[in-house]
Amino acid sequence: MTAPRMRRNQKLTPIIKGRSIAQIGWEGPTANLHFDDGSVMRIHTTGAPASNEPPPMLGKVRAVRQSTETIAFDLENGSTLQISLAEATSCVMLRNAKEALEYAD
Repeated sequence: MTAPRMRRNQKLTPIIKGRSIAQIGWEGPTANLHFDDGSVMRIHTTGAPASNEPPPMLGKVRAVRQSTETIAFDLENGSTLQISLAEATSCVMLRNAKEALEYAD
């Protein structure tokens, strides 16, 4: 069995390209990506990482790729932050610093 192909997310990439992921927090299985402009992305995942895992790479977003199982943030420093999704849809929501909805999947 092969893994689903990761395709560029054509709607989300132009929205967050150039923003820097400043911090990642967890509320149970929900990842909260905090960007340098005050916006926050909430991602429903399969579960929080083990506490002994190394911290994820942070940096400026170059592109976003997504499959039915994973979302990947390609960063300008060449690294990639990958997060497993809880479901194929309805897992990603982005709000700006004023809490206005910018993106929902």
